[in-house]
Amino acid sequence: KSGQMYYKVTLKGLETLDQPIPSLRARRLVFIPTTWAKFSRAEQLNDLFDDSPLEDILWQQFKRLMIQAERQWVLTIEERCYFLDFALFCAKAPVAVETDGDTWHINPARARRDNIRQNAIEARGWHVLRFTGKEIREGMESYCVPEIQKAINGLGGLSDEGLVPRIFYPQAGATQMSLFEEAAPYDTGAAENLEL
Repeated sequence: KSGQMYYKVTLKGLETLDQPIPSLRARRLVFIPTTWAKFSRAEQLNDLFDDSPLEDILWQQFKRLMIQAERQWVLTIEERCYFLDFALFCAKAPVAVETDGDTWHINPARARRDNIRQNAIEARGWHVLRFTGKEIREGMESYCVPEIQKAINGLGGLSDEGLVPRIFYPQAGATQMSLFEEAAPYDTGAAENLEL
């Protein structure tokens, strides 16, 4: 965002927030582009990011479905830093979810860099899901969310740092498995019979 106007802000004194803005996963961040509105409403660190309207739409879906994701996750591969739009940590492998703006990614040079980037990420064991702006705006419920849920369930459910993985059913949302329960194959028919 180097081409945008920046303002000088003079601080008189730092104030402590009534409630801190926690990070749900350990990470080191130096700078987060945000707005005052996002800062004022933030319940966690991931609420602060102000990078892309497409990411904001997907982030709201993740929150609604209680899918614990990390925004702008930094992945270092061979001294290169890749910023993943979203990182989901599953029991068997992590998932990178990328939102592809319609004008940015149609450029052939950018598409080539994206392919190199995706190959590097996948070579490190990550599963990559890419969604276009049109898919996010028009197919969130019918395409994006089901694909994300299939990926999570296929990779053993979300892993909450040593806790039991959570699997997702389309109508019921997140389900915490018991300590001794094996993850069942993803079955949409069984999910339709669940009472909400």
